[in-house]
Amino acid sequence: MSAEAATAYAVRLLERIEERLAEHGGDLGGWTARSVDALKIFDGRVTLRAEILEQESDRLIHAHVFATLHEHGDEVLEACILGMGENPDEALGQAALIWMQGIGAPIRSFLDGREVCMASRTGPETGITCAGPAYAGPMFPRGLHDSVVAALDDALPWFRYAAESAAPRRVHLAKVSISTGSGGRWTRQLEIDGHNVSHVDPDWPAGVASAQGGYVTRFAVFGLSREEARDRAELDRTIRHFAGLYARGGSVEELMDEMIRHGFDAERIHEVESVSTLAFGRFFFADRGIAWPPTIIRARADSRVRVDVPLLSIPAYSRAWALAPLLQRELGADAFAQLCTNGAEANAILHAMESNEELDLAGITLYPCVVPDLETSPETMDAALQVQRRMMDGPDSGPPPGKPWWKRW
Repeated sequence: MSAEAATAYAVRLLERIEERLAEHGGDLGGWTARSVDALKIFDGRVTLRAEILEQESDRLIHAHVFATLHEHGDEVLEACILGMGENPDEALGQAALIWMQGIGAPIRSFLDGREVCMASRTGPETGITCAGPAYAGPMFPRGLHDSVVAALDDALPWFRYAAESAAPRRVHLAKVSISTGSGGRWTRQLEIDGHNVSHVDPDWPAGVASAQGGYVTRFAVFGLSREEARDRAELDRTIRHFAGLYARGGSVEELMDEMIRHGFDAERIHEVESVSTLAFGRFFFADRGIAWPPTIIRARADSRVRVDVPLLSIPAYSRAWALAPLLQRELGADAFAQLCTNGAEANAILHAMESNEELDLAGITLYPCVVPDLETSPETMDAALQVQRRMMDGPDSGPPPGKPWWKRW
């Protein structure tokens, strides 16, 4: 597609969105104003711009629509939309309808603090755990029988880990696509703020089987509180500072001491060193077919041992994964590789590769790591390691890989 055609389609998409809003009226009404490349909606409270991405067919439109929320510091919500039709204009019309119902309604609900159109207030029941308000739009199914779609509960964990993965800003847009072949297994892809953050959940609990393949897409707008956004910003700053110092060389202990001297929080540094490094290692080995355990074992400072803690539920992991491409560009290949091989999992994999150059990493068995709090006692750590050893020795866990390797234990 030429640049001129993409621009023309983007302008037409904004026209179709304006038409849809005018036809709908009601809670989604208000005056609109369109310029060459922008559309003001909701009485000027939101400005839309659009971008059309490269496509293989005139029956499919891949668009990104950017909504600037003027009442929230001009924060921009980026939505990735696929529109289908017999011709480009039909596909653009479907994309406009999806934006109005799936994204426009949650945005207006968020702005007004009440449910609007087909949006509904949501929260922990669908996996959104932030302190701010959250509104989800309706489901958009493709290829699935109506009975399957009807059986998908609105309270399923559609947006699980969205808030934990979000960047340090106040308002966010989450997109979820769940897909299935002919069978009972569903895969969920979570994207936040366009493609800024992306996670794949290969075994999503839909609770219904489908005789045919297809997928369902859903969007939600949610807000972090000021305290949450401030804490997330400090976490991102800690991750990036840790990575930058690590690239200079020296021991991890010296690095952490230096960060404490410069005012960084000791517990947050420890979380980055012990959890964020797991994300870096998995990012580095992402194309090797390794079946990573989705959970860790946490040895808490209050003497508890928590089993099966999802890594994606820990912001230090989710944000490190999101920041990894940026750090890769900033640090350069060699320094980034050193950072990524610092964690427990990556170091253990390197040790295994050194002992067997022909090792098939896709065939190895990995067990959840034990991650202690900063002030965890040796007794609690021993108890957590016992839990891990029982996992390794269990009848269904496969052959044990030998003595675990731990950086400090």
